[in-house]
Amino acid sequence: MAFALGKAFLAAGYFVAFGSRKPETKNQFHEMVGDESKIYGIQAAIDAGQIIIITIPYSQVAETVRKFANSLKNKVVIDITNPFTAQPNDGSSGAQVTARIIGEKARVVAAFKTNFAETISEPKDSSDKPREVHYAGDDKDAKDIVAGLIEEIGFSPVDCGTLAQSVTLDHMVPLMIRLDESLYGTSRKSSWRIASP
Repeated sequence: MAFALGKAFLAAGYFVAFGSRKPETKNQFHEMVGDESKIYGIQAAIDAGQIIIITIPYSQVAETVRKFANSLKNKVVIDITNPFTAQPNDGSSGAQVTARIIGEKARVVAAFKTNFAETISEPKDSSDKPREVHYAGDDKDAKDIVAGLIEEIGFSPVDCGTLAQSVTLDHMVPLMIRLDESLYGTSRKSSWRIASP
């Protein structure tokens, strides 16, 4: 998802700073993303942007966010990670946990959780309509920014409410994977759509 989203936002004209714990080891990075891209250490990547997208495995999110919490305050943080079997026991969403760790001035939006990476370069589905990106958050301005970004890369934003309500998005992902496997042979090209009445 990091590469898929990064390439989509590069194509839309944005500067994208990719963050890595060991950027010096990413020898094939430019071949995968393009020469116009940049790869940094995580702190430098956070410092370089106003919108941060968390794309690391969920098991690493809490530790990483805790380490860089001060730098993430006041920035729009898009949490695309999915807890799967590590869903918080108190009923919270994964994005709520991220926001709590950042603390005061957190501007976390859950988004792109219910999208396969393979669909990011294909924002229209087989019906030739834009695929949906479900998003949720507690900061209205941050949500509006994320909705705009979703539209700019060709998708249809669907506001799913607050960060507490984004727990539903966490649960939609295992179901989406299971349905994609059983109905489409693990295509990773399927997506959710809210049908008109």
